[in-house]
Parts: sequence; structure tokens; C-alpha cells
Amino acid sequence: MILNRLRISNLRNHGHTEIECPEGTLLLLGENGAGKTTVLEAISLLCTSRSFVTHQDRSLLRREADRYQIEGWFTSTTSSRRSVSLVYDTDPGRKQIEMDNALLPAAADLIGAFPLVALSPQHRPITAGGPGERRSFMDFIISQLHHVYLMDLIAYRRALRQRNALLADSDRRPADVRSTLEVWDASLAESAVRILRRRHRFVEEFVPYLLEAMRSVIVQREEVALRYISSMEIDPFAETATDLYRERLALRMDTDIRRGTTTSGPHRDELEILLNGLDVRAQASQGQHKTVLISLKLAEYRYLHTHLDEPPILLLDDVFSELDDERLANVLQLVDGLGQTFITSANHATLRFFPQGKAQNMTLRLENGVVRELAEVA
Repeated sequence: MILNRLRISNLRNHGHTEIECPEGTLLLLGENGAGKTTVLEAISLLCTSRSFVTHQDRSLLRREADRYQIEGWFTSTTSSRRSVSLVYDTDPGRKQIEMDNALLPAAADLIGAFPLVALSPQHRPITAGGPGERRSFMDFIISQLHHVYLMDLIAYRRALRQRNALLADSDRRPADVRSTLEVWDASLAESAVRILRRRHRFVEEFVPYLLEAMRSVIVQREEVALRYISSMEIDPFAETATDLYRERLALRMDTDIRRGTTTSGPHRDELEILLNGLDVRAQASQGQHKTVLISLKLAEYRYLHTHLDEPPILLLDDVFSELDDERLANVLQLVDGLGQTFITSANHATLRFFPQGKAQNMTLRLENGVVRELAEVA
């Protein structure tokens, strides 16, 4: 998938910005606060309906504006033309998305249509944060490949909210709660088992891509591994998995009622990342965190590219700020030729290693939300 043209109106410090995008790599240079990340946020919104920086749409508005709009025109690998328009208005306070000039019933319908991989400092919690960060990382990759998985996640979360609401109210009517919980448990179990099956398959398939990415990012030998740790002790591939899941829920009902929440299930599971046999979150150095994160995202790109008809669009936001020249050059070499890539950097040394001679690459300069050709400010 290639983004040919991007138009941004009233997003953060961008009043009106329009960019004709190259098919290779677009390098956006500028100081902090110049509006570089906003361009990548706009692309993320077009492809996924959300920013990788914030989930608060109102915070994305330009000062004194009451609506923002982003438009993008794409070309697929089959040369078909596609378009997305996303508008957020404070009244009524929600997004409206059109894909190929047709209004989408739900933002979830956009996921997977324009595959995307993003890496920014906002993603550091994948290796350093809690289990929810790694579940989100895993769920987003699978959702871009399998829309039915996204629907299962939505169904599971809906049933989970209802179940937790009942548990929180269980002190006042415990007998009624128990019988009602059994109804929600049936719905919860069906979607949960499908989620668990898909997650287990994903981890098994993804590990070889991660190993390959680690070998390409660093020279020294590091052993990386993934381990899915389920809070529900069942085999999700068993024919009776749904019944077993309901039995486990029933066994934990007293604990759930006492705590007022559902204490086990896919929403409590962990995707453990191990480096040389140790948990990355607790044991890795700052440099190792960055190396593993870059490797995870490179593996994500290659995994999606292998399983999709369309190569993903790659967004790299401020990933060079803490890299020495050798690693900076190494990462640029790795992404060169992957597909369409958008890179932001405040480090002018990036220019020394950026292959500008290629016709499909381009460099732009940003100043206070205004895009200029590099020659204009040289």
C-alpha cells in the first residue's frame, strides 16, 4: 500500500498541510514541536482511526479549532486507487470516517484495510510496561490480519464489562448475580477461547520473524524468546475448550464476587519477552530495550507483509535520538527498500546516512507546522 497524497487540516499545529508522498522513504526533519510527529499521527489516524500518541481526539485539535480533517489517497499493489477521509468534530464529539467515498458504520471496519506499523517513543511500554501493553501489541497485529479476531475482542470486552458490572453489584443481590453470571459466562467463554487459539498460533508463527529481526539489528548474539502465559488453565485447542473455560469461571466465581471483578481470562494474560532467558522488562538495559523494541517492530512489519497482499506503511517517529552513528546507519539500511516509510528526526546527522540520491526518497523540513522543501531552508 502506498500513500500518494496526504492532506491535514487543523491537527495540532498544522493549519493546512498537503504532502505529495514518495513511494520510498520520506524523511521529515525539524526541531522538537515543529509538527513532524503530527504528520505521522495523521497517517496513523487514516489507517487505523487512532493516533499512536493519544486516544483523546479533542487534544489533537489545533488551538481554537472545533474540527480537524485528514484525507489520504492511496494506491494498492494491484494499482487500484483508494481513499480515506476522517473528520472529528467537537459537536457531536465523534469521528466520521469515509473509505472509498462510503461512510463506515464503525471505526473498527478500517482496521486491516490499510496495514500500518508504527514505532515511536510511545511504544517503549511494550518492553518496559505492564502486560496490557504487550497484549495490545499482539492484538493489533492479529486484528490487521483477521477482522473476525477484532470482532471477537469487541464481543469479549462487551461481555466482560457486563460481567464486571454484575460482580461490582454482587453485595446487594448475590443470589441473583450468580444466576445471571452463568448467562454472561457462556458468551464470554465462546469469544475467549477463539481469542486464545488465535493468540497461541500468533506467538508460534511470530517467533521466527523476531529471531531474524534481532540478528539483523545487532551483531552480537542475543537470545530472544516469547512466551504466552495464560491465566486460564485450559487447552484452547481441545474440542471441549469452551465447556472447560466455563467450568474454570464457575470455580473462580467466589473469588470474582469477593474481588468485584473477573480475575482470569484473555484480559489478564501475559506475553512475556525473554532476552537471554531473562524477562526483558525487569532485566534489560536501556540499550537492550531499544534493540528489542526495534526488532519487534521490524518483525511485525515482515510478519504482516508475509501474510497480507499489501506491504504495510512504516512509521518511524524519533527513533534515532539515542542511537550512535553506527546504529543509526544500520537502522536506515534495514528500512531502506522495505516499502513506503515515513521517518521523523531532529538529528541532522540522519541526513549523512539517508540515501537521498534515490528517486523514490525525499526529505522535507518542518517548522511550526509548515512543510518546506529542504532546499528552501538550506
